[in-house]
Amino acid sequence: MPKKQRSLNQVKEDISVRVLREKLPLEWVVHSYGADYGIDCVVELFDFIGEDKKIAETLGENFFVQLKSSDCIEYASRKVYGRGNVTKGSLTEDKSDCTKIQVAKFQLDMSDILTVQSMGIAIPVLLILVDTNTERAFFICLNDYIDKVLIPEDPLYASKGSKTIYIPTANEIFNEESALVALRAYGKRSKMYGAFSLFSYQLTEIWRIQGRTAAPHNIPLEQAVDMIKTFLDIALRQDIWAGHEFWQPMQWSHRELLELKEKLSRGVKNEDYEQFLTYCSDYIWHRLTNLSNMYEELVREWYMPTYLAMLTSYLPQEENHESDQLNTDKLN
Repeated sequence: MPKKQRSLNQVKEDISVRVLREKLPLEWVVHSYGADYGIDCVVELFDFIGEDKKIAETLGENFFVQLKSSDCIEYASRKVYGRGNVTKGSLTEDKSDCTKIQVAKFQLDMSDILTVQSMGIAIPVLLILVDTNTERAFFICLNDYIDKVLIPEDPLYASKGSKTIYIPTANEIFNEESALVALRAYGKRSKMYGAFSLFSYQLTEIWRIQGRTAAPHNIPLEQAVDMIKTFLDIALRQDIWAGHEFWQPMQWSHRELLELKEKLSRGVKNEDYEQFLTYCSDYIWHRLTNLSNMYEELVREWYMPTYLAMLTSYLPQEENHESDQLNTDKLN
C-alpha cells in the first residue's frame, strides 16, 4: 500500500498561500474559506494602534481572494487603445491611440468567472496570481475586470469554457505601504457603496422639502435645519473618509461637510432658508451623490489592463518601486 502523497498542485498551493501572507502586512489576517467553491480566502484589514505597534485593530474592511499559482506564467505585451466609456455603451476603440501594457496571462475557468459575477460588485473578489518560480504576486479585481474588460471585449464570454485574464505586472503586491494602496481601496468598497446609497436617499429627502419631487413635503425652517443636521451627522459617521489620500474627491466632500457643520453652528436665518436648502442640495449633496458616478466610471477601471487605467492608476515610471518592472506604487 502506498504512503501518503502530495501532488505538485498541492505543493504550489502551499507556496501561493505562504507568498500571499508574506506579501501582506503582518497585522492583516488571511481567513481560509474552506472548501473551494471559487473563493479561497478572505483578507481582513487591520491597523496597529499606538506608536509601539503592539495591538492591531480591525478596520471592518475586507476583500475576497481567488488564489492561483503557476510555474509557467506567460508574460506578454497587450495592446490597448483609447476607447469610449463602456459603462454607457458598447466598446468603441480609437486604433490611432495605442499603447502597450506588460501583463501576466492566466486561463480562468468560466465557473469561477460566473461565480464572481453572481456576487455583484459591492464586495471585491481579487484574483491573486503567484509565480512559484519568482514568488512574485499580482492582483486584478475580477468584479471590475468582468464589467470593464471581459464583457465589452467578448459579449459571448459566458458560452466559453474559460477566458484568459490579463493582469498588469504593474499590479504587483509588495509589503510596503505605498504598494498596498490599491488593496486598501478595495477593502473599503462595501463601505463606499453603502455610503453612496445613503447620500442618494438624503438628497431625495432634501428635494422633497424643496418641492422638487413627485411627493413634496414642505416643513418649517427649524425642522428642515434639524433634518440637515441629522443627515450631516450620519454622513460624517460613515467610516469612509480616512485613508482616501489616493482619491481627492473624497477629501473634498469631507471638507465640505465639515464646512457645512461650521455654518450650521452659526444658525440659519429665515430669509436665508431657500438659499440654504439650495446650497445643501445643489452643492453639498450633489457632489456627494456624484461620487458614485465617478466611482463607477473611473475608480472601477483603476488597475485594469486598459488605456484609461494606465493614465489614472499609477505614478510616472521614474517614481516606481526600485524592484518593479513597471509603475506599481499607488493611485494618483
